[in-house]
Amino acid sequence: MEEWGLIDDAELQGWNGLCICITCQHFAYGVDQYCHTLFGCTLRQKQLQQGQHLKKKCKLLAPTSQNEMGWAPEAG
Repeated sequence: MEEWGLIDDAELQGWNGLCICITCQHFAYGVDQYCHTLFGCTLRQKQLQQGQHLKKKCKLLAPTSQNEMGWAPEAG
């Protein structure tokens, strides 16, 4: 994930709800060689800037199976 570029802000939109990047099935995270946490989108193969995973979403957001199956009713 370290070699991925950054997602442009124009590709993301602000969201004031529970459907944000961190709730997407394409969301991924890892650490770099300095133990810094990296956040990214496996579909776009790009990194998210720090903090964007908690307050942004994109048009490609795919709900997790937990949301679809009703295991997380608070996300509906």
